[in-house]
Amino acid sequence: MTTRAFASLALLVAACSSTGAEGVGDRNLPTAAMGPFRKLAAEEVRGIAPFVFDDRVALYREPAALAEGDDTILYAVARAEGRDVIVRTRASDGRSFFGTTGDFGKVPPVVLAPDAAWEGDALSGPFVVRASGELLLYYAAAGGIGLARSTDGLVFRKEPAPILTRDPASAWETTEVRAPSVYVLPDGRVRLLYASGGSIGEAESADGVSFRRVDPVPSTPAIEPVLAPAPPAPPGSLLPNEKPPFDTASVGDPCVVLRTTPVGRLHVRVLYTGADASGASAIGFAARYGDAGPLSRQPSPVYSVGAHEAAPAVVERSDGTFLYVHQDRRVDERLTYTAIAAAFSPATIKLPLPADFPERP
Repeated sequence: MTTRAFASLALLVAACSSTGAEGVGDRNLPTAAMGPFRKLAAEEVRGIAPFVFDDRVALYREPAALAEGDDTILYAVARAEGRDVIVRTRASDGRSFFGTTGDFGKVPPVVLAPDAAWEGDALSGPFVVRASGELLLYYAAAGGIGLARSTDGLVFRKEPAPILTRDPASAWETTEVRAPSVYVLPDGRVRLLYASGGSIGEAESADGVSFRRVDPVPSTPAIEPVLAPAPPAPPGSLLPNEKPPFDTASVGDPCVVLRTTPVGRLHVRVLYTGADASGASAIGFAARYGDAGPLSRQPSPVYSVGAHEAAPAVVERSDGTFLYVHQDRRVDERLTYTAIAAAFSPATIKLPLPADFPERP
């Protein structure tokens, strides 16, 4: 993959693309122009709202969404034959996905499975972008973050080794790197956000394969994360009815959305999963101007339903933005499993009736 090929990515739809209010100049940025999102209502989905891709055996989770004409392509982690694999599905309306419960007789195809020694027995965290006629699928496994390529989005060929692994000298990278999310700067440099421990870091590459870490605070001796958990509110500091920070225990699952503001500034926006000490999670939003420095967080989550929601992905439509997450699907007192749900912004728009299920994934 050449630098020139990657430069074209800046103009293409990636696994996370979004719209939002432009604001007045840049006065309301960087932590504006994203959400909030409302979960889909019963009449907006084929099945149990807000779930759009679910199966109690496959346990679909960790979505990556990509626009393909008027369709939405979704890649997701699924359980198959005792392993975590990556499958592909499609919807013509962003909601009625091939092979979900209710689309009888259809099974989403497995497009990537763990078969390399460094991957172990599970894949996770897919993220997809297009470049020069290829679809690039970044993913995580036991030994780090990998990359696979495809011309049709169904058959992929992998890089033989991980493209990024944990730095044992880093104090905050306490687990193997995971949850990749890629964006491209105007000059063609490729940036990769990733999670490790309870924080989010950043790395850079000229070719999308060989990455080096980026230090958001060069004045310190160590390479810091671009987003770390929020500090807890000091005792007595909260106003009446003010909620404490929702992401004091960990931040992860970055989903990056690049845009240019109305006055021409580069705006790097990141949706992420935040969790507190109790284990409750919500989808947060952080951002910055330009290609350097830490991210600034929005205090309130953009999506919070109390169902262990995580792993955000977004895709833009002409009438607004879809947010996809995995969260708990509670059937009854004995059965709760993970499935992919959808939300929409602006929250004031009601979607038309859902379309038919597509004939192909």
